[in-house]
Amino acid sequence: MVVIPDKYDTVRTTMKYLQAQTVARQIEIVIAKPANTQIGLEEPDLKPFHSWQIVEVDTVSSIAQGFTAGIRKARAPIVALTEDHSYPDEKWAELFIAAHRQPYAVVGPCMINGNPDSMLSWADFYQAYGEWTPPVSSGPIRHLPGHNSSYKRDILLEFGDELGTLMEAESVMHRHLQAKGYELYLESGTRTSHLNFDTWSAWIPARYYTGRQFAATWAHSWPWPRRLLFTAASPLIPWVRLWRVQRRVCGRQPFSFSMRLFPVMLSGLLVEGVGHMLGYAAGVGDSAEKVGKCEFHRIRK
Repeated sequence: MVVIPDKYDTVRTTMKYLQAQTVARQIEIVIAKPANTQIGLEEPDLKPFHSWQIVEVDTVSSIAQGFTAGIRKARAPIVALTEDHSYPDEKWAELFIAAHRQPYAVVGPCMINGNPDSMLSWADFYQAYGEWTPPVSSGPIRHLPGHNSSYKRDILLEFGDELGTLMEAESVMHRHLQAKGYELYLESGTRTSHLNFDTWSAWIPARYYTGRQFAATWAHSWPWPRRLLFTAASPLIPWVRLWRVQRRVCGRQPFSFSMRLFPVMLSGLLVEGVGHMLGYAAGVGDSAEKVGKCEFHRIRK
């Protein structure tokens, strides 16, 4: 599943990694794009694949909007999600297909930092993807990397009209799937290289709006006493998450690295915690649209 907000050049690098898949001839490429927009796609770019289709949506205000439209139109029984700044290794699709022969609803990869030159990039990476950083073993898991995992399409369609909302915060959808009795699986044999925010001006707003979107999506059907409880407890969330993330960092990085990462990580978690508080208390607001602006063009020319 490839979402293009404007031009094909936005996803050209991701497409090169998909073209290099060991089972490219088994892949249907589904491209979601804005209606009545010429994206500059050329047929040779699609020749390595089994088949392809273009799905048009009114606007691509968020990557989740494109994913939802593409999932509904896809013909393959498994749908795998991609980003313009996330690059899977060549066995990604092959290993996903093999794992989906088991009754797992979701299969996801290990994640590695694709731009490890700044402490800010590492903070963004560990905050969002630290749980799936090698070394880690394959096996059932409670949730998987959003925008980078694969799903059995029929199971996603069971959500009906709720699918679009849940795609905005996939970790919430993973909770719903587990509540229905489905299992999720981490396939550690494949890795996806993810480019992370490396400027404060981009990272801080992204952390706030992501936090608010997650909390609002998770709490949208809660009774008000539970929302009030989580709103009141929100100031504790950054500290709990910091403890969890730092444990992973200390197991993988030198002590000096961990100490340099600590204040940067805490800054992002505190901002995200404010987003959680407002999401529980006041709902999603305009966070879905704001997050949408952060999801594309991670690489600045």
